[in-house]
Amino acid sequence: MKFRGGRRIGVVILAAALFLLQPFTGAKALKERTLRASCPSACGETVVSRAGRDGLVLSLPGVWDLTRVTLGIEDAEELSLGDAQAPFLPGQPGDLTGMTGTSLVMRNQDGMTLGNVTILQGSRIPALFLTVDAEQLKAAGKDKNRLIGQGRACFLDGDGSVGYDGEITQLKGRGNNTFRYAKKPWQVKLAEKAPLGGMRAAKTWVLLANWCDISLLRNQVVMDVSRAAGLRNALDCRQADVWINGQYNGLYLLSEKIQVGKERIPLTNLEKAAEKVEGQPEDPGRMTKGSTPQLPLTRYYPDVKDPEDITGGYIATIEKTHRLRDYALAGFKTEDGLNVQIKEPTHPSQAQTEYLGGVVRQAQQALMARDGRNPETGRDFSEYLDTESFALRALTEEWCKNYDLLGGSQFFYKDSDAADPLIYAGPAWDYDLSFGNMKDRGYAPEADYIAQFRKNSNLYWLLEQHESFAELEKKLWREKFRPALAVLLGEKEGTAGENLRSLDEYRGRIADSAAMNAVRWGVNSAATGPYSGENFDHAFSYLKNWITKRTAWLDARFGTGE
Repeated sequence: MKFRGGRRIGVVILAAALFLLQPFTGAKALKERTLRASCPSACGETVVSRAGRDGLVLSLPGVWDLTRVTLGIEDAEELSLGDAQAPFLPGQPGDLTGMTGTSLVMRNQDGMTLGNVTILQGSRIPALFLTVDAEQLKAAGKDKNRLIGQGRACFLDGDGSVGYDGEITQLKGRGNNTFRYAKKPWQVKLAEKAPLGGMRAAKTWVLLANWCDISLLRNQVVMDVSRAAGLRNALDCRQADVWINGQYNGLYLLSEKIQVGKERIPLTNLEKAAEKVEGQPEDPGRMTKGSTPQLPLTRYYPDVKDPEDITGGYIATIEKTHRLRDYALAGFKTEDGLNVQIKEPTHPSQAQTEYLGGVVRQAQQALMARDGRNPETGRDFSEYLDTESFALRALTEEWCKNYDLLGGSQFFYKDSDAADPLIYAGPAWDYDLSFGNMKDRGYAPEADYIAQFRKNSNLYWLLEQHESFAELEKKLWREKFRPALAVLLGEKEGTAGENLRSLDEYRGRIADSAAMNAVRWGVNSAATGPYSGENFDHAFSYLKNWITKRTAWLDARFGTGE
């Protein structure tokens, strides 16, 4: 009896051990499995799960119909989720309604527990699916100069319609500091032009990661405000969820690229004109470092031959001193400390670099003069610069207290003299570190900002020393900039056909995707100000309150026109 009893106890213990071990074994096997999901569409895209802390995480596009999702996992003829009665059968759509946002137990046809899965669905915004070689993607994620030369893209608009389904000819990392973070920004080039999200058709598009902005809205808000305020050639953008090789990669801002083009910045294409010059080498050769009495540093491509007219077009950006000094960037430094990188043409010649450098230097010296006239040429600064575009950019930088005020993303452009001899400020770009989202520039929404940096490399400060420009700023604030902010603050309805909307509407449009992005990446609090956001909701409240207070403070400075 004792033996039999001991045997009975041993069997019970063994059975209990097997029961307890079953979920553990399933969880361990789960790491080696992939849950796949698809939904009927013209692209036929498939989404795959990621391993999370408590099981698998499956992130679905907001444009998918949850009643028509097909699920499948390795070694399971049927898949049951939670307490749902109807199992998912291979190749047959099922209903996920009511199953998102919570951890569900997965079981196969034999009732065996496979582990847990949390299914998330993003906001009803565009979805971009990229498919590339996995090894090349890994290499490109480590080096932004590594190009992925082929792949496929599918773009679904917010209404579920297909905006693009075809080949891509390039995927590459982009950005300076932002590329160092876990969530990478990307540039993608389509094989054919497409009007993604209703934007102007193009091949090349930029995916901004917004890793340093927990609200995920700063870049879009500023870019939309600049368009609504009338900044010439301002860019368009859309929030979009992105999947790479089936795995959710986060919520991105899909933006037009700053480049010469009919549907971007319509300038004379100096690069193409140079390509047509007889004897032009196929390879531009190595960049050379040089100098002139007025430009103590120049970098250019000495092998590039010039077309007859080198007066434009150019796209350039004011750079931070250390970047132009330490990096191999084409461009120049003026004798008064203004550092400029030439973006287009991508391989400027010596003559082109020195020409643009000479014009910028003359404009800077005109601004430095008390009467606003260049002492050498006698020309007023308004004969070099389009003052309205510079005033709108100055208002933008002042309003949002942009961390990169003095360099990094301060773009300007110039067409050929035959088309337009003036230099224009813009487009507005790179505002993740703005609106009090920076560690060493102060969090307060009050006080002057541009005037804090009284140096000759701060063109906005130089401009504001001239009464005519200061008066133009006030006029544009009241007539163009402030009316756009009235829409942003919910004081009035936006104009039909414009993207600008109230801050609350911006939040509502991306809230679900922001939550899905947070599950994918967490919160990058180390790269932002400690008060600007602990999570999406807190970050949005901080942003809205900051903008409201800042706008009121600038109303007192510039007036409201009422």
